[in-house]
Order: sequence, then structure tokens, then C-alpha cells
Amino acid sequence: MKKRILLVAVLQLFLVLNGCSSDSGSDSEPTPEPPVVIIKTAKATSYSKNSGETGETISIYGENFSDKISDITITFDGVAATIVSSTANEIVFKLPATEKLVPKLSLTIENRTVSNEVKNDYQGNIGILPKASISEWFTMENVVKKDSKIYNMQIFNDKIMYYSMADYGGSGAYRTLDGGITFKEWGRTGFSGAFSATKNDEGWADTSFWIQKVPVGGSATMDFIETAKGGSYYSVYVDSDMKNGTIISLKGDVYTTTNGVDFSQVYDAHFKDEGYEDGSISRSAEIDNNHIWAAGQKTVGKIYYPFILFKNNETDGWKEHYLVNEPNSFVAEVSFADKINGFILIANSSIYKTINGGDTWSKVYTGEKFTKFTFKDGNTGWAVLENKIYKTTDGGVSWILDYTHDQSIRGISYKNNVVWAISTDKIIKRYL
Repeated sequence: MKKRILLVAVLQLFLVLNGCSSDSGSDSEPTPEPPVVIIKTAKATSYSKNSGETGETISIYGENFSDKISDITITFDGVAATIVSSTANEIVFKLPATEKLVPKLSLTIENRTVSNEVKNDYQGNIGILPKASISEWFTMENVVKKDSKIYNMQIFNDKIMYYSMADYGGSGAYRTLDGGITFKEWGRTGFSGAFSATKNDEGWADTSFWIQKVPVGGSATMDFIETAKGGSYYSVYVDSDMKNGTIISLKGDVYTTTNGVDFSQVYDAHFKDEGYEDGSISRSAEIDNNHIWAAGQKTVGKIYYPFILFKNNETDGWKEHYLVNEPNSFVAEVSFADKINGFILIANSSIYKTINGGDTWSKVYTGEKFTKFTFKDGNTGWAVLENKIYKTTDGGVSWILDYTHDQSIRGISYKNNVVWAISTDKIIKRYL
């Protein structure tokens, strides 16, 4: 009996040990944990260009992009851009059409927002201009959006334009260097709105009390170089050297300088003399120091005549011209396409033309009461009537409707194959 019990116990122990051995032998290698995938943060660091036209190809440079176009989405104020190609460090795309000139840029890769580390004048965004047209007028947002009278415009090209308009305490001069995407107050001007900007982005501006010297980049801080001996100045011109310049006062006093500091009077139109007191200069056109036309009216025997005070060459000095056949009126606008071809708009809607720099004038048109005009040459020009732009190709003899806007147009000017016009909400352009 004892032997049987011992045998059973040994058998049970064997089975237990054998089971443990079997369990131990059946264990496989531990299942490895899935590898940790580290997703590197994608970031944009620069653009090939900070601005461009609709349809233009731009590159975004950065780190950890995707080489799959399908992974990438670029939008501007929600408007999707067309992706052309992509690598880990560059995404090439085309700018879409947008309403705003500086729309909000959003870049995502595989639905993850990309960090934008770009530093530029558009807060890391890209400025988008409408596609330029040589066949029709086109519009873009006017970021200034002030419904004020425009006094003067000065254009250098399709990207650089200056203009003055009625503002607090007189008027302000604004300028763009990027085709109208951004505007900056460049200087303060008085009630004349007269200023002269140089190609170096500096210049002079009348303040109604002094001439302000505007530094490169512009400034609202007054750096005066001349007190208003003759009152407000309605014609201001300075060369790019900021030394040789001419200013003409409301009352027809002409001052010049050759060092940009000291002015001397070189002509007096005698508007302050008895019998002439009501005369004044109100508009002007300047090409250089030897080609300047200041216009308004001069009173002779209590009759107001349209009047031009001008210098049209290096040797003759200053001259005066009356339009005696337009009594009781004044010059409302003056525009010179070059040194010999010029036009004046009389307040009663007549247009006169000169082909010899202002020595003689002939009436070419009486009709619509245009308020502004500009000319490309002796034949081609544009004039504004409320919200319409008319065009002439025969020197002002006839005009045809060229463009209709939805707001009044307050200023128009031409230079270097581009016409700029301004309304409250829009910049209007035409390339030639």
C-alpha cells in the first residue's frame, strides 16, 4: 500500500514537472513594440518672392515638407492655390486671384498646419496683385480707403506712385513701392497738396507754412528748410540731388535754390500789387527746374483770366500767358506729356493745347466738364468725368468713353506705360 501511494505521488510530480517544462518550451520570443515614428515639424522659412501677380509661380522654402503634392494644401483667405511641385525643402505653386491684396496664407501638410517663420512686410503673408492687362482697365483694393480730394499724383512706374489728398490739418502725401499692395504716409502737405518725390524716395512737400524736407522712406516729422515767404507753395520741384529746386507760391512768387537750403526769389507775378490781388496759382506741372508750368488765374481790370506762369527752357527765364478769350474763369488742371506738348483745362470745360511748351495755346475742345486729365503724348490722353474715364487719340479734339467705374474717380495720372486712377475703394490701372 505504501509503495502504491509513493508511486502515485512520483507520477503526479512527474506530470507537474513535465507540464512546467512543456509550458516553458512553448514560450515564443516577446512581440516587439511598434517603432516610434517621430514626425518632424514642418516649417516655412522664406519665399522666392514676397509678392506677385495672380497666376505667377512662387516657391516656399523650408524644412520637412512632403514630396507628395496630394499631401499639401495652400490657401489665401480660403482660396486654394495650384501646387506645381514639392520636395522636402521647396513647394512650388501659383498665386490665385484674391479680393484682398494681402490675404491670409495657410499651409498644411497631411492636415497639419505648417509653422510659418517668414518675416516680411506682409506679416509673413504674400501680397497678390491682380494680373496686369494691356487690353482693358482692371481694379484692385485701395488699402487707404479715404474719401478725400486728391491734389497731386506722381508716378515713377507700375510699382511706385505718390499722391497727396485732403487729410487732417491740410493734406497728406502717401506712397506705394509695391504696386499698391501697401501704402505709407510719406509726408505732410498743406492745403496745396504740392510735393516732389525723387527716385531715391526722398523729396520736398509744402506744409502751408514751410517746405518740409522728406527723408528717404518718408516721415511725418517736420524738417523745415524754408519758411513760406510767399505763403503756401503750389508748385514744388527738387532734383534727385536734393539741392537744385524750385518752389512757386500761391501768389506767384518764384524761389530757387542750388544747395537745397538757401532760397532766393527769381520772379514775382505781382499778384499782391494793386489791381491784381485776387490772382492765384492753384495747379502746376513740373518736368525739371527748367520746365515748370504753374497755373490759376490773374486779375486784370477786375476781370479774372486763366493764367500760366512758366519756364520752358534754360535761357528765356520766367514768362506769363493769359487766355484773354476766356474771361472770368481759371485753369482747373494742367498736364504736360513732355517739354513741348501740354494741355490745360479751363473751368468752363474748354481744353487748350500747346505744342511749344506754353508760348502759344489753341482751343481743341469744349464739351464735357472733365475734372482731371493726364496725357501720354501730344495725342493720347485720358480724362475723368465723375465715375467715367474718357480717352482721346487726337490731341484732345474728340473723346470716347473708355471705362466706367462704380464710384467717383478722384485722380488720374500716367507715366512709363501705365495709367493709375484712384477712387475711394479701388486703385484702377491700365497698362499700355
